[in-house]
Amino acid sequence: MTNLTSVNIAEVMDNPEKIEWILNKIAFLENELAKLKKPQNQWLTLEEAAAELNKSVSAVRQRVKSTKKPMPEGKVWKQADKGHAISVNVANFRKYM
Repeated sequence: MTNLTSVNIAEVMDNPEKIEWILNKIAFLENELAKLKKPQNQWLTLEEAAAELNKSVSAVRQRVKSTKKPMPEGKVWKQADKGHAISVNVANFRKYM
């Protein structure tokens, strides 16, 4: 099996493929840099938190509201009132996982 890190892209791709690969790599790195620049103690909407955690909105909602092992309200999640939007602190969510 070939070690992917030792493959020279010049040997396996033509110029248009190289350009597309480089553009995809730049987009990926910009996305990772944006994640690192976000404040760690930030409250995100449920949808934003799910995207940040690479989970579905439903999975995050079920985890924070679990009846068997609930996550602490006010530290990991908060909600103004029943039926209102849920906000999630991603850094604390990861700590309590």
